[in-house]
Formats: sequence, structure tokens, C-alpha cells
Amino acid sequence: MISRQYRDDVSRVAADSFRIQVIAAKEASSQPPIKRIENCSFLYTRHLNMYFVALTKSNVNPALVFEYLFQKIRVLKAYLGEEFDESSMRNNMTLIYELMDETMDFGYPQNCAVDVLRLYINLGNVKPQDEPEPEQLTKQITGAIDWRREGIRHKKNEVYIDVLESVNLLISNTGSVLRSEVTGRVQMNTKLTGMPECKFGLNDKLVIEKESAANRKKPGVEIDDCTFHRCVRLGKFDADRTITFIPPDGEFELMRYRVNDNVNLPFRLIPAVQEEGQTKAKYEPEQNAIVWRIKRFPGKAECMLTVDLELVRTVRPKAWVRPPINVEFQVPMFTASGVHES
Repeated sequence: MISRQYRDDVSRVAADSFRIQVIAAKEASSQPPIKRIENCSFLYTRHLNMYFVALTKSNVNPALVFEYLFQKIRVLKAYLGEEFDESSMRNNMTLIYELMDETMDFGYPQNCAVDVLRLYINLGNVKPQDEPEPEQLTKQITGAIDWRREGIRHKKNEVYIDVLESVNLLISNTGSVLRSEVTGRVQMNTKLTGMPECKFGLNDKLVIEKESAANRKKPGVEIDDCTFHRCVRLGKFDADRTITFIPPDGEFELMRYRVNDNVNLPFRLIPAVQEEGQTKAKYEPEQNAIVWRIKRFPGKAECMLTVDLELVRTVRPKAWVRPPINVEFQVPMFTASGVHES
């Protein structure tokens, strides 16, 4: 539908091979998002019925390429709408080519910040802002802090922080926890004047162990891995585990993290399985499981699921191996990992 060549080492014929060997062959849904065809690496992701593909012959960092593709989709959502489709893409070819030239130069990702792009590309759904001075615009584009423009003013300085977690459990048929994992993210909404530098701390286990013995009674959480917004100074975090950053204006996601140990569960799951002979329960083949969805689970309440299963009759009697139970839930204003900010 649309393409842009930043270097001359890849021909258009090589790019068409992806359409023939992957899309036409319907292999995209069952294959990894990286395909090697004729000494070319194809890295792709999907939005609705459209494929965003990056093609290279160099030995590039795949994480960098996928991050650029995700950022490109985020920029297109800001200009064309959250559910932009093929029709909206074809009706805005000039805008898309302009965004391609601004977000990448000679195969190197450049400016992917919507707040900066909207300063000089005011098409689509993006409303034009007050045109800045040429010197300020050049500094904003080429500066190190492209996610926040200078001159921001608020009547009142406010910062809102939300810690949102999703818990995934695997429980055996006896009720014991086989595996527990918490994936969390820290959402922020900042309304600060100027170019403020913020510091954000967590009750990380590594930080607690470095403190004095008088403060070691505070619980520490062992965070396995975390990813940050690009405004965070990673060198400062590696040195003393403090999150130092100049935040963007408005809502943004500061970080994501994962915790596997010492997960605090707000309820208990007690399986009681009885083998019967008739069945009335529905089975979801795409999940390969019986799925029970609960929209709300109030406190001090008890929910019960009754399922009757009919096993396939065999010549030889065979005991049914009871599979484990997979539980995934979110509880507002509750952190199962024990993470809290300071």
C-alpha cells in the first residue's frame, strides 16, 4: 500500500517477497515476527488487517526495530485515530510520507514524539498549536529532551501516580500455587511548570539492603525486570536505583515491571473436583480450557463454579489427570507484589 526506501541496499522486488511468501501464504499468524528471505530480514507487526514491515540487510538490533514500529503506529493513531484503517491511510498519503521522513533518516530512527511532531505537522486529527519561534522549534527537534517543550505553565503544580498490577497464577488441583507472576505498570499524570526534575523511588529489595540496619525492617520487593519511559535517566538508576526524570506534560507510562516472588493474594482458590458421568458445561476450544470470567468480586464474598465433565469412553479404564487452574485478575488500589512508591 505504501513504502519508503531509506537506503539503496534493498530493492522493491525483495520487499514484494514478503507479501508473496508470508501474507499470501497466511503464515504470519503461526510464525515468529521475524522472517529471513533471500538474505533480507523482515521484522513486522500488525494493526487490524495491515502489516507494518521493516526490511534490512544489516545486523540490526531487533528490539530497536520493533520499538520504532510500535512508535510509528502510536504516531499514526494520534494523527488518524485509534482505529485507523486502510481507507484512512490511502486518504492521507501526503501526511504519512511526511511522518516517515520526520521519524527516520537514512535508516536511523529520529523524532517519534507526537508533542514535537505536532509543532510543525498539523494535519489529520492533530490540532495546530501556537507556532513557536524558529530557534525554539529547532532546539525542540534536535534537543535531548524532545518529549517536553519549554515554556509550559500551570496554575497549580500537580502529580498523579497510579500503580496498576495484573496477577497470573497457576494452581494445582490440590490448591497449591505452582507459579505466580505479577506484571505492573506505573501511570503518571503530571501538570508541572517549566522543566522540573522528578525523583521516584520504589521499595526495591536492592535499595532496602543498602540502607542502614535500622531501616531494614521495611519490606523490600525483588523486582525481576523493568522497562522505563525514555525520559528516565538509566545511568542514575543503575547507580543508586532511583528513578530520575524530566516528565512529559500530561499522562504517560513511566515504567513496567515484573515480580515473581512473595505474591500477596487477596483471596483463596479451593478446587474440589468430583468425577461424574454427564455434562452440560461449554468448552472453549480456542482456549483449550473452561473459562470462568468474573467482572466483579466484592470483599468477604464467595463464588462457586460447578462444572460437569464427560470423559471419552475407552476400552481400558484410565484415570483422569486433573489439569492445573490458571487464574488472572486485577484488583484496583491493591498491589499484590507489595510495590509502593515514595
